[in-house]
Amino acid sequence: MAIFETSEQLFRYISELFEEIATLPEAQEAIKSLTLCVRFNYTMPDCVATLTVANGEYAISRDANGDVTPDVELTMTGDVAHKFWTGELNVMSAITSREIDIAGSLGKIMRLTPLIKAAIRHNKERN
Repeated sequence: MAIFETSEQLFRYISELFEEIATLPEAQEAIKSLTLCVRFNYTMPDCVATLTVANGEYAISRDANGDVTPDVELTMTGDVAHKFWTGELNVMSAITSREIDIAGSLGKIMRLTPLIKAAIRHNKERN
């Protein structure tokens, strides 16, 4: 059985996670130093979440916003996303095995690492 049954559940999980981590000092530091747009394309269930970070602020929207060209796109299933955000996934192995597909600069996604680490750490603590 899938972790997320609907796209609404998946998006709520992702958006609530980012709302929570935005209050953490380490995430606030990462947000201050980033200018980046990342599109997360999820399947099973289908959902698109676009994270835009600029000028010390972030926004996450549930769409593919055609006006914005993302710097990086990550594509994965909802179950892989759950493993990703809970730290249960070896990300490099998932990329090489194509569980996570990346379109765009790997260097740009690496800039998101401090924010991702804060999210994973927070997610582990809340569960």
